[in-house]
Amino acid sequence: MKIGIEIRQIVPGSSGGMAMLVKGVLDALFEQYPEEDFFIFSTIFNRGLVGQNRKHVEVITLPIANFFEALDRLSKRIGLSVLIRTYPAEVELNFSMSKQIFLVPDLQHEFYPEFFSSEVVRSRRVAFNKALVWSAAIGTLSEFTKRTIEAHEWTRCRDIFIVHPGLPFKMHHDDVPVLTPENQRDIPSKAFFIYPANLWPHKNHLRILKAFAGFLDKTGHDLQLILTGHREGWSSLNAAFPSLPVFHLGFVSDSLLRRLYQKATALVFFSLYEGFGIPLLEAFDAGIPVMCSNTTSLPEVGGDAVLSCDPTDTDAMSGLMASVVEDNKIRNELISRGKRRLQLYGWESSAKNLYEACERVVCRKSGEIRVSGGMSSNDYPLVTIVTPSFNQGQFLRKTIDSVLNQSYSHIEYLVMDGGSQDNSVDILKSYGDKICWVSELDHGQSDAINKGFNRSNGEVLAYLNSDDLLLPNAVSTVIEYLLQHPDWDLVYGGAQYIDKEERVTGIYNTADYSFERLMQDCCICQPAAFWRRRIANKVGPFSPKLQYAMDFDYWLRIDRAGGRTHHIQDMLASSRLYAENKTLSARREIYKEIFQVCLSHGGYVDYSYFVGFWDHLINENRYAAVTALGRYSKLIRLLAMLHLRFFDFRRMGIRNIPFALRRTYARALSRSFSKGGIFYRISNPFLVKLADKRPVSGLWSDNWLGPRCSFFKNETSLVSDDLIGGIPAIDMDLTVKLDNKEVLRKSLKEKTYESIRFSIDPNGYKRIQLNFSRHVLDPARRRLSFLLFETNLFREEDIL
Repeated sequence: MKIGIEIRQIVPGSSGGMAMLVKGVLDALFEQYPEEDFFIFSTIFNRGLVGQNRKHVEVITLPIANFFEALDRLSKRIGLSVLIRTYPAEVELNFSMSKQIFLVPDLQHEFYPEFFSSEVVRSRRVAFNKALVWSAAIGTLSEFTKRTIEAHEWTRCRDIFIVHPGLPFKMHHDDVPVLTPENQRDIPSKAFFIYPANLWPHKNHLRILKAFAGFLDKTGHDLQLILTGHREGWSSLNAAFPSLPVFHLGFVSDSLLRRLYQKATALVFFSLYEGFGIPLLEAFDAGIPVMCSNTTSLPEVGGDAVLSCDPTDTDAMSGLMASVVEDNKIRNELISRGKRRLQLYGWESSAKNLYEACERVVCRKSGEIRVSGGMSSNDYPLVTIVTPSFNQGQFLRKTIDSVLNQSYSHIEYLVMDGGSQDNSVDILKSYGDKICWVSELDHGQSDAINKGFNRSNGEVLAYLNSDDLLLPNAVSTVIEYLLQHPDWDLVYGGAQYIDKEERVTGIYNTADYSFERLMQDCCICQPAAFWRRRIANKVGPFSPKLQYAMDFDYWLRIDRAGGRTHHIQDMLASSRLYAENKTLSARREIYKEIFQVCLSHGGYVDYSYFVGFWDHLINENRYAAVTALGRYSKLIRLLAMLHLRFFDFRRMGIRNIPFALRRTYARALSRSFSKGGIFYRISNPFLVKLADKRPVSGLWSDNWLGPRCSFFKNETSLVSDDLIGGIPAIDMDLTVKLDNKEVLRKSLKEKTYESIRFSIDPNGYKRIQLNFSRHVLDPARRRLSFLLFETNLFREEDIL
């Protein structure tokens, strides 16, 4: 087999335990199956994650800018049998999903969405849900995560297997790691607990510090708490406990972490959510007791070798700390059980599970994907359509008939009448039991729609206003698409405008979907839109605060919740436009709500809406003198632009100034490099601080370095040696400077892989400068010196 492995999103340190998992499983995979060919697709930030000194393993570094496009090309050129994706990504590949295996560590974003930004939740849902639907196979960390994946509403994949972590360290627990003098100083002289975890919300640091403070107050013991991992957010957390003996060491080397485990009194691991919990294995191996949460995967991993409690109960956590310190019998029993527990977890069994999954995928028929659940070709999902109505007797019968006459029969139809005073109730009664209806006072259209859906049972939902129509095959067309695409959540088609007499007066301006396109104008016609209940459960009800743009708001909320929206070309509905309806009679109020919705979900209002607003004010004005201005379209665009600028400035005020300066500085810095770097050389630390960036200068998007490069050392860098690795374009000399002080000079040989390391105190300097003595010109007249394959001098987010 030719097995591809994509590690685009796995970065040591910032990826937490996933980096350990990928490294451990892949090293065992390469060791156990030397007869297979493996191709690792990496970036400059993670090339060193997996071993490279194997004849059957080729590591290929791809540029960040077009990583997935390059991956697609190489997959086809190499002729990959299967592709292992080490983390779900939003980007879709042309490489067949029937030959892709995904590693899905957990679904934490579904259980604790508040621990992530709204954009991260949306991105994870888009990427993870597609993997859960279309993966040929899914590897996950534990039986707990396997159960949560199987129970997830989007999951269709039936081939789900376990790739649990093993022990990261490759030494016996009695061995003493070799440490540098700096590392020796980081080891406390007093007894201490250890908690190795990035400062992520689910790691529960605040409660752990409260529990530790309670433990010290109640027992009087003289212990410290040592934290390691990502330090972002530590200063504010530490300020809340100024006198507590807690010390954060940041990222530490494997040797130092190993020694900290050996010296620690116990491991504290009261996390709120874990897909596995590698530190438990590390503590078992080091021979120290473990205290952890009684939730998620930790009871499975820890078994009888841990003391556990509710991670939200600080008193219980304090009690466990006291038990471990004061009761030697408990300590010794936990240590003994931990050693036995450790034997259950090894990299070899996980590598075997992953390899066998590759074999299963390759042996399946071409294009076959093992899916289960949801809607299949033999299912006829119930479709719920709700019609909100109030005094619409003149159109109501036509609307009802357009639903009842659908070619698709499995429809649940509810009409929610708002207590009409016309003949609407008589019309509803005339249908007998063919429809369900209610006539009572409500709080507007959104309230009526929500009431209808609360009474409904359908898997697919839609609402149809009481003056609009569905075309005869609309529902059957939508269901056919949804059956073929189980990852789609919202489907919308084309629609035509009709007048009171049902004469076609125009075509709704639908378009292929993107969030940016929807923010320009509502490209989704409401009566032609259908969505699944599973995404409705994530999004919630229509907003009762909105009277006009509730549908536009709902589509944007579906996108922000991670729903997949698709446009189909089929004509599905007729939208009625006439002078008395809400769409035409309340234009100013509609634009007010649109502006509000755009700001809420996108953070901006597109220029197109200002053009539409001013076109309404001028062209739809009843005064002839004003309407005459409509002939001057340039005037409308000018007024719209001025309105947009005023709107943004009033909203952001003085905050616009640093934003504009940052953007101007970044653009000038980027352009100036290609012209010799003049702007960069004359800039000063004030401008850098003002830009709020640690810029990377001299790096091209295809990983080439120019003759002069600068990097600002970030505060969260790993403590390993600084590194650049790659191939010089020509024989040359490299000079490395730290804050203009030369620290290294090295001769480089053309077309020879060079790995350059230099170990410096990470707190001792700010800027790293690389000066290459020679360069070549490419066809675009770029000056190129060194093709970069790996580095830890900066992060992906540092690139301007």
